[in-house]
Amino acid sequence: MSALLATLALALLCVLGFAVLTALVSAALWPLCRRLLRRRHPIVRARAAFAFASAPVAVPLLLLALCLAPGVASWLGLHEDHCLHHAGHAHLCLAHPTLALSAPLALVLAVACAGLVAGVARGARRIARSQRELSALPLHACDDFAPGVHRVASARAFSVTSGLLRPQIWLSTALAEALPARQLDAVLAHERAHARRRDALRRLVASVASWAHWPRLRRALRAELALASEQACDEAAARSLGDRLAVAEAILAAERLLGDARAPEHVVLASFAGSAVEARVRSLLAGAPPEPMRGLGWLAPAALAGAIVLTPLLHHATEHVLGLLLRAQ
Repeated sequence: MSALLATLALALLCVLGFAVLTALVSAALWPLCRRLLRRRHPIVRARAAFAFASAPVAVPLLLLALCLAPGVASWLGLHEDHCLHHAGHAHLCLAHPTLALSAPLALVLAVACAGLVAGVARGARRIARSQRELSALPLHACDDFAPGVHRVASARAFSVTSGLLRPQIWLSTALAEALPARQLDAVLAHERAHARRRDALRRLVASVASWAHWPRLRRALRAELALASEQACDEAAARSLGDRLAVAEAILAAERLLGDARAPEHVVLASFAGSAVEARVRSLLAGAPPEPMRGLGWLAPAALAGAIVLTPLLHHATEHVLGLLLRAQ
């Protein structure tokens, strides 16, 4: 059990190290990437912002899985037992957990457990805050305005999309009665795009997964994701109506109706108005952006294949660094 806990501590050290490296590389690459994507379609920008935001979790876990792969393969009999060739070396291997649990490694486990508990508590607070914000809106549907769209009897003008896995659209009677039919169609098309894209879930994942980024970069990525998501839904509404000007007018009209009585801003809520209105209207009036490039689905499998080819090098390099750390303790 002691050896298994020591190996777990080594794995956690790897995750932390990979997360720090990922944050450093992201901080260096994001400004260039943002300039290159400035005039691209909002869908592309949203994907890029989400990828950068979630990298501190996704990349370290992938690299750790690749580091553990040789030991798992040898345990399954799919590969020669590599651990026998370097006895005494630090082993990042679940099949041969031979390292004793030392005080520094025990400290790593304790800090990791404390961080996990703190993360769970923070997530619980976010969920509780979300529920409070949702309860602040009179979300009691008087009828269904359209499939998946609930009309709410309220003197406040608002439209929001809430929910993570099964998004629901809530439209107040005040907004529905105040907007002309064409502008109301734009609002509903925008909110349906939010629901279809599951933007609330994306924003929540990005908020949690970006924990290792520098605070300034984390704020920038979340702001870019929010703006690009709104603009992507605006583009979807404009394509649905065939009228970009109508969507821009709907944004301005909803903003005027909203006034100071805004819906709460949170990652699990997507509101039609009150979010980067000027940038969204300017984007709509500037004309349709270039369509997202297609036929690039091979990039992710190619990158994964390359990582698998480099797995032995990554595995041994990581074990070497761990060995240096262990000798220095």
